[in-house]
Amino acid sequence: MATDSPLKRLLVHTTHYGVTSLFNMVAGLVTFPLLTRLFSVADYGTMNLVAATLTISVAVGKVGLQHSILRYHSEIQAGKSRYTLAQLAATTFLGMGGTALAVMLALVIFAQLAPPHWLGDPRLGRLFAIAGLLIVVQVLESALVNFLRAEQLTSVLMKYQIAKKYLGLGFILIAVLLISRTLTAFYSASVVSETVAVGLLGLWMFRRSERARPHAAEFSRPLYVEMLGFGIPMMIGYELSGLILSVGDRYVIDGIMGEEQLGLYAAAYNLCQYVQALVIASIGQAIMPIYMQMWDQKGVAETSAFIGRSLRTYLMFGIPIVAGLAAVGPELLPSLASEKYASAAGILPWVMGGMVADGTNSMLGAGLFIHRKTRTIMTIVLSCAALNIVLNLILVPRIGIQGAAIATLICYSIAAPSMAWAGRSLLPIALPWRTLLTAGVASVAMYFALIHVMPGRRLLSVGVRALLGIPIYGGIMMLISPDARALMGKLINRFRRKAAP
Repeated sequence: MATDSPLKRLLVHTTHYGVTSLFNMVAGLVTFPLLTRLFSVADYGTMNLVAATLTISVAVGKVGLQHSILRYHSEIQAGKSRYTLAQLAATTFLGMGGTALAVMLALVIFAQLAPPHWLGDPRLGRLFAIAGLLIVVQVLESALVNFLRAEQLTSVLMKYQIAKKYLGLGFILIAVLLISRTLTAFYSASVVSETVAVGLLGLWMFRRSERARPHAAEFSRPLYVEMLGFGIPMMIGYELSGLILSVGDRYVIDGIMGEEQLGLYAAAYNLCQYVQALVIASIGQAIMPIYMQMWDQKGVAETSAFIGRSLRTYLMFGIPIVAGLAAVGPELLPSLASEKYASAAGILPWVMGGMVADGTNSMLGAGLFIHRKTRTIMTIVLSCAALNIVLNLILVPRIGIQGAAIATLICYSIAAPSMAWAGRSLLPIALPWRTLLTAGVASVAMYFALIHVMPGRRLLSVGVRALLGIPIYGGIMMLISPDARALMGKLINRFRRKAAP
């Protein structure tokens, strides 16, 4: 793999993450309509409130050390660090395991002792007591997964995440269909399946003699302090602030409008996340280990050029996703989630647009990540998170859940170019305005060409519009975009070389 070009490696790793996301999306398309029908809209809102709280708790439990894994692993492999991989493994797993246990206990104790009116739903104390176990499980999984990412073993990661998803799907279906149609059964099944999956992954990873095992004797206090110095600002400024950007609106909607409206918003948001995981998150996961390695081995010019090319390609695929979801969303959401969620379809393009903008952070902020400018990242993302809460408090009472979606798009659209501007002297990344313009024009044209095709036929409408949208967008881009023509030329040449005898 070392002799492959960075773009080829990015394509391979993105494909692995994309295949994982595709299988996970298929599983989601089974559970999504099932859960939205088995549970009431209010129950679905409560479920997402628990999920949002767990997500924040897991982020705190990791204390940002998962970000340190990628950076320190690259330095150690390049011979630029005074630490060893054995020290990195021991310090990471023991450190993250300890903080995860502390956060889990704090959440469970709070849920049991808090006054009932603080929690609202009387079931939350019991649900947090069960689901709190997932904090430790998911924190340790993050450590394992990020070692695989650092080693660029994306094929292994792909197999694990697919197997884990379907194991969890099986447990959940058995629990809610055969045992009890309650949120207690849902979270109990989740705890069991995720614990089994992470345990098996750990056994597989550390049975290999060449991989450093996390022995207590190898724990390095100086390394732990360094990793915390890098990780805590990333946790506060990037991860937690990013989570406030993505889930903070749930608490505002629940407090102002109640669980019914939260359920509507959550269903539409979750549908966007399935699409996000398939394309957007795959590129973000794949590209960071590659450009970290490029920086350590090849320097500024090649790293900057590689990220610039990757960013243009990303926008050519990301922008039409927003327009495509806007065109099919009014038919897709009620088809999957049932008619009771149809009114939430209008927020889909706003949320999806924010997610596409967020997907550029790993590229536009590359200089900040490489140079560990965590305080700068913290300032940018924390400011946008605060802005998101303010906008939600202003917009949600006036225009409902669409206000939360609009706030999401505004804040993500501010965060991405801010990172590029802040890191311009460390690693210049040119904003591809021409690609942004041409992809935007082609996407808008595609949207208006599709929106009135076969209205009211639900999944049939979705399928026909999707099949028509791809050639419409592709044809327009070939006419107006030099980047699209260059990319197509490379694909054709590659196909010819492979087809040649």
